[in-house]
Amino acid sequence: MALYFNSVYFSYPSSMHPVLEDITAEFHEGWTGVTGGNGAGKSTFLMLAAGMLAPQSGSIAGGCGRYCSQRTDDIPEGWEDFFFSGDGEAGRLAARLKIDPDWTARWDTLSHGERKRLQLGIALWQETGLLAVDEPTNHLDRDARELIVGALESWEGTGLLVSHDRALLDRLCGNCLFIAAGRAVLRPGGITKGLAEEEREALEAHREKKQLQYERDRLAAEADARRRVVEGSKNRLSKKHVDPRDHDAKGKRYLARLSGKDRIGGDNYRRMKNRVEKLNGIIENTAVAGKGKQGITLAAGAGKMDRICAAPGGNIPLDGAGKRRISFPDLVISPGERIALTGPNGAGKSTLLRFLLERVPPHLPVLYIPQEIGAEEGREALRAVEEEHEKNRGEILSRFSRLGSDPKTLLRSHLPSPGETRKLLIARGVFTNPSFIVMDEPTNHLDLTSIRLLEETLREVSSALLLVSHDDVFLSALTRITWHLDGEGTLEVF
Repeated sequence: MALYFNSVYFSYPSSMHPVLEDITAEFHEGWTGVTGGNGAGKSTFLMLAAGMLAPQSGSIAGGCGRYCSQRTDDIPEGWEDFFFSGDGEAGRLAARLKIDPDWTARWDTLSHGERKRLQLGIALWQETGLLAVDEPTNHLDRDARELIVGALESWEGTGLLVSHDRALLDRLCGNCLFIAAGRAVLRPGGITKGLAEEEREALEAHREKKQLQYERDRLAAEADARRRVVEGSKNRLSKKHVDPRDHDAKGKRYLARLSGKDRIGGDNYRRMKNRVEKLNGIIENTAVAGKGKQGITLAAGAGKMDRICAAPGGNIPLDGAGKRRISFPDLVISPGERIALTGPNGAGKSTLLRFLLERVPPHLPVLYIPQEIGAEEGREALRAVEEEHEKNRGEILSRFSRLGSDPKTLLRSHLPSPGETRKLLIARGVFTNPSFIVMDEPTNHLDLTSIRLLEETLREVSSALLLVSHDDVFLSALTRITWHLDGEGTLEVF
């Protein structure tokens, strides 16, 4: 099954500018990676491909497949058929992805990684033509990630894959679609090859623009020299300062005008000036990616204290029935401490975070970014920024921009993307001067540039850090102590 986009244009009703503009591309069997910054329109592109949205102009042929959202708020549709149809393929997928039939009965207690496995299992079972998958490896531990990647790898059909996971895009994708500023470019190969080609194109565009600017400046200097010659000729041939009785001088100047030499000089100047103006137009329309100021600073809260929070050794329930519990030794978090909390999906990392946050003194400022932020919470975060005092709003949006996203796109949106919402909460956290920063899977939903910028931000902060992540590179750069939940309910400290 092939998918064709032909001059597709799409804009949300609340947007002043299009999300996607004049998108033309074709996709055949196999996986195509879809990449771009947060808010660039990647999820919108997938929903158009799956037939969930219709373009305002242009056409899409071969669409209408299954869209697998990056959000895991709700139980996915079709779960009853998946579990109770008796279909052998559904059973094989459930076994392969280690999906438990009782998950839907205890959905609220599932980790987001477990939810993602069920979501993808149902999508892979239902769809045989077009599958559009948004951030499939978010929330997943190493073992679960390998289960998902293996299942995606064996799927046959036309696939579109949004991910910030470079290894996944290189492993699965034969092409990558790069979306930026409403436009899209399809490049062959995985993300590594595509990024190298994008960089080569950017360098070539930069060289071309420099050459055009050099030629424009040369012609402008020459035009200015010709202008001075023309003006000198006009003064030289003027009768204004000639004695009315000097008929010989008047005659010579009149004959010089008739010769046309000065008219030719003036025509040459005008032609030169037109060439300069034409080059200015070409230069203005030559797109070269620019980089503004990037990265933000989070100042730590002041105050003398010997600990952020403490919990004596004990255990806490992991589920509502209390049948599963987490056991832990004495836990103390001191100012400036940097802790990684690791463990498999469902081990209770988010539960332990909430338990510890309840033990932070109320006067200490805390910046907490949860693992998953719902759609309504995203809208509320945007409304809160819009209602801020003008100075604060400007500061928040400036920091949002320096985390790699466009504030104008954010303010035009009806709903921030999960990545934009995460950056927005971090940018607002500047005003809390947090003593304690707690982030649950902070790299989920962020594009590659934003992950780097967040890492640089957290590396410089003097606040205490408690980070939950499956990104080993991210944790090794930022933390010094590891708390590991082993999946059997025991917390170990390294």
